[in-house]
Amino acid sequence: MVTERFTELLTKKLADEIDAQELEEFNFLIANDEDCRQQNNFFKAYWIKNEEQYSNSDLMFQRIRSKIIVPEADEPAEIETTFFKRSSVALWCSIAALLIVGIGLFAGYYLINNEAKKNETALLQQKETPSRVKSKIYLSDGSIVTLNSETTLKYPPSFKGPTREVYLTGEAFFDVAKDHQHPFIVHAGNMSIKVLGTAFNVKSYKNDIASETTLIRGAIEVTLADRPSDRIILKPNEKLILKSSTFKRHTLYRHLVAQTPDSAKTSYALTNLTYLRSNDTTVVETSWVNNRLVFKDEDFTEIANKMERWYGVKIKFKNSAAKDFHFTGVFERESVTQALSALQLIESFSYKYKNETVYIY
Repeated sequence: MVTERFTELLTKKLADEIDAQELEEFNFLIANDEDCRQQNNFFKAYWIKNEEQYSNSDLMFQRIRSKIIVPEADEPAEIETTFFKRSSVALWCSIAALLIVGIGLFAGYYLINNEAKKNETALLQQKETPSRVKSKIYLSDGSIVTLNSETTLKYPPSFKGPTREVYLTGEAFFDVAKDHQHPFIVHAGNMSIKVLGTAFNVKSYKNDIASETTLIRGAIEVTLADRPSDRIILKPNEKLILKSSTFKRHTLYRHLVAQTPDSAKTSYALTNLTYLRSNDTTVVETSWVNNRLVFKDEDFTEIANKMERWYGVKIKFKNSAAKDFHFTGVFERESVTQALSALQLIESFSYKYKNETVYIY
């Protein structure tokens, strides 16, 4: 019989995070339980499939980590913009299989007792970044968190107890210190992301249509508040996308296979990292840590949300049709007016910039 404990051990084994005592327990279960044996074979086959595709994950992580920049909130300077026209219909994206292991109700394993949670939350420290500003935090366990603009992270002064838990609103890149005995858990909106030692990006802004978790190195395990019996396991170079049922279907998902057994609950899908071009190593999901605003075939509404945080402005659409314009491009230190002028080279629209507000016509 496949139990929650076996699934946890299997996740550690696949991510090479298992210690000697746990490995002995894992091997015992494999040797004495046919269900465990079959599940192990299934996940092992999936994990090693297309192994070459993931062989550069550590190299990519080192490149991202070495280039993380936390710039000062100075005035944007002019710099050349690289732009590309709309992507063709046939995108590179190949949809990865979504692994869901149903193991019954184990939500209590991840959710703290409500009263205890209130007491613990009251003792948390809080770091907030305004628009246009990024920040780096060094946690007491050695983990490093880089916060994007308009992000809030709540965390304890020091980690105590069996888990290391933090609370995120916004976007952050986590480089988690390994600790086999104390899993690291990020609570972000509807997601709870459990890791042991890994590097990943989480985006969960309240005004965005979707939340994302992108894995660079190691392995992570995600549970959802309204689907506690599902366990979603990511391997390097994969991205989990969540869409709240309160949103209408969006063009973002036209290339994805959404998993929606119950339409009243959060829908989700698993895909690969987004590279700007097939011959480019730029990863859209983590480009912000290198102080680059990158988007690929995104509609104007999504880009406007990013630009508001990036430039510290408000963007209002007076022309509803413009919301559906799609763009691909890269900005680094351009001003908001320079960025908008570049977008005008792709689609026809006009704008007015007044009192830190952009009006799109």
